[in-house]
Amino acid sequence: MAACQYGVQQLMEAKLVASAIEKYFDRFISDLYFMANADQGLSSILPFNEFFYKKYNGLQNFTSIRFLETQGMLTFIYPSEGFREQLIGKRYDTEDYYKKALSTGKTAISRFLYNENNEPRIRIAIPVFKNDPVTPRIKGVLVGSFDPTIVLNTIIKPIVPEKAVEYPWVLDSEGYFLIHPLKEFEGKSSFCAREEKNRVFSYEKIEKIQQKMIQGHEGTDTYISGWHRSQKGYIEKLVAYSPVRIAGSNWSVAVCSPKNSLDTIIEKTEKYHDYTLFFIVILFSTGGILLFRSSYQRYCLYEQSLKFNEQKLSAITRASPVGVCLVKERKIYWANEKLHAMFGYDYDDLVGKSTSIFYPDKAIYHKIGKELYSDSSTLKPFESTNRCIKRDGTVFHCSLRSCPLNPSDHSEGFIVVICDITEILTVEKENIRLKDRLILTQRMEAIAILSNGIAHDFNNILFPIMGNVEILLMDTPKDSDSHKYLINILKASDRAKKLISQILSFSRQTQGETAPVLVQPIVKETLNLLRETIPKTIRIIQHIDMNCGPIMGDTTQIHQVIMNLCTNAYQAMENSGGTLTVKLCEMDIDKHEIPRFLDLQPGRYLQLLISDTGVGMDKEIAFKIFEPYFTTKKVGKGTGLGLSVVHGIVKKAGGEIKVISEPDKGACFYIYLPVLASYTETASLPIVENNCMKGTGHILLVDDEEQIVKMEEKFLRRLGYETTACTSSAEALEIFKANPNRFHLMITDLTMPELTGEALARELKKINPDIPVIICTGLEKDYKEAWVDSLNVKGVLLKPVNMKELSRLISKTINGTGRIGKQLKEESKKHVNAY
Repeated sequence: MAACQYGVQQLMEAKLVASAIEKYFDRFISDLYFMANADQGLSSILPFNEFFYKKYNGLQNFTSIRFLETQGMLTFIYPSEGFREQLIGKRYDTEDYYKKALSTGKTAISRFLYNENNEPRIRIAIPVFKNDPVTPRIKGVLVGSFDPTIVLNTIIKPIVPEKAVEYPWVLDSEGYFLIHPLKEFEGKSSFCAREEKNRVFSYEKIEKIQQKMIQGHEGTDTYISGWHRSQKGYIEKLVAYSPVRIAGSNWSVAVCSPKNSLDTIIEKTEKYHDYTLFFIVILFSTGGILLFRSSYQRYCLYEQSLKFNEQKLSAITRASPVGVCLVKERKIYWANEKLHAMFGYDYDDLVGKSTSIFYPDKAIYHKIGKELYSDSSTLKPFESTNRCIKRDGTVFHCSLRSCPLNPSDHSEGFIVVICDITEILTVEKENIRLKDRLILTQRMEAIAILSNGIAHDFNNILFPIMGNVEILLMDTPKDSDSHKYLINILKASDRAKKLISQILSFSRQTQGETAPVLVQPIVKETLNLLRETIPKTIRIIQHIDMNCGPIMGDTTQIHQVIMNLCTNAYQAMENSGGTLTVKLCEMDIDKHEIPRFLDLQPGRYLQLLISDTGVGMDKEIAFKIFEPYFTTKKVGKGTGLGLSVVHGIVKKAGGEIKVISEPDKGACFYIYLPVLASYTETASLPIVENNCMKGTGHILLVDDEEQIVKMEEKFLRRLGYETTACTSSAEALEIFKANPNRFHLMITDLTMPELTGEALARELKKINPDIPVIICTGLEKDYKEAWVDSLNVKGVLLKPVNMKELSRLISKTINGTGRIGKQLKEESKKHVNAY
């Protein structure tokens, strides 16, 4: 009984020593960390040794303070006198404590070592960060050195004095003695030092105890030693040990005493057992309680430590942002407040309940149980992600981690940590969606660049074709078959021109110009095209009111709207067939009759209805279909941009688009576009076939495409103009310099080698500020008005240029506007009877 009590007392002493060491080094490290990373810390005090010591006098227990930069070089040391002044510039990049602090960004502590002067040292390394709140980076390591024998003895002696029966020793995380009553052991491995001193004894028992100490265990045990202070021979000792945790390293404190000293105490106790009761009465009545004061104080300290640890654990579980519970045999024995709140239960409602209430179905519950309890002999920390259910039936996603409370006895239960990861998964899905959207956007940008280049080259090809056809039409009788063939070529070329414009519009390279547009012919043209491409299993029904008035819009974009919606409709029916219905009519929308799903102002609208009998969609999908990049089609069949573009075009035209659909019942798109209240009849008159403006003057033609230059030269000469043609902008500049007053106008391409059209115009203006310029380009882009005016640019025409339009612009530029108006009026009279 007495031996047991003595062992408990000795264990309490070991715990008190361990706690005292931890607190002492916590303050050490805290002071050192504050000095390293305070706002006005290391960077401001390094050069000033006196200020350094006055401000941080709490660090005087350190034998030196060093600063190592990120390459391991010593750049500062305090104090710097003696042998230390020679250390500046020395590298310490191979030291383990330095490498650990630099790589982890956390405090690191060295093992027992000897300094440059062969003195025992332990070093604490603190990473020093740059003051950057966004991206903190390590700029070096602050290292504090101290003598472990002095510091540890200073801490331990008040608890275990030298004259006591017991004595202490301390091991580091690798089993090296930091202090020991035998000075020759300090700094040596505890697994070798005793054997080196005396090889006669077996040290197997003490080495097993030391293994437990290194692993962080605490307890009491006995072992055989070969000496104790002045005693020698086989000596049985009682040892109590307790762990010490410092800067991520595990030290251990042991308090030992020879068992024969304990036997003497026990014998004396047994000798006087007859007087025990009397002794106790006398002891308490005469103040003998003072003999137990030291033990009682130690017990109180231990009780306070336990209470403090309990308070810390309670505060941690209350402040924890995740749910924590203790589970035994799949029943909840304890749960923190966060877990109750996470699942919607009142406090303590979960205690005693089965963990099955956390899962939406039994399959998940049994799956977790099978994974967790399949083989209890090999249980390891378990981790899983599953769906869980709240008390109100809400299903959410959780990350579940569990670990046995006692690794050697799993029947004591598991600590389970549950984290709600629904928001994290949502963010991850959104990130994936944004990544896919970015990839699609990059593809669209690539398409835009490609289509712009194709449009430039294709327009340069179309230009001479259309120009030469217009030249031929000037010489061909209108009633001849050749004239009809040429007109057909011109119409086909014009269609190709519009196709290029549509490609540019789709790739967002051009916005298109708005004008009064009749939608009826666009609908008919689109349906005629679709009839040749869609399966015969799909029937097309159209109801087009030919009396509908025009809207204000862009022809290409309206065509794009109809084509997109009709294409989506037939794709919804391509597997099973069906009916595609297209209706167009005018209707008045009164302020009292506006459908609730439309956001329109009262007025007269063009109603375009496109419906199908395909697969349809539910309300959730219908709500999202106009969002950019949203698509229900398989990869490679849709980009999610079609309906988004359609929505933007309709909104830009002042209209509205809505969809009504149900699964397996098809979809119906309603498009409302405001009808123009009034419009001029000339907007609907056919274009006069031959109304090129003739004139006189000398024109400088510049284009790097030889076919274009030859065609323009022939055309302008037929109209009466004198021309000088060049396929090189540098050559054109030299010709102009030779006789600048010879030319009345320059017509130039914009994109050319050597000098661009813009640069050429600038050079010509330097020579003759009054020379007018017309630009014909195959590349559509925005031209700033200031840039155009500064270069005397009278017009920018997109290839393939309509030659009649070009002739009018030339005539207006050289000969004035009065003559053009007179000629147009005369030509209109010639053709008015045809309409």
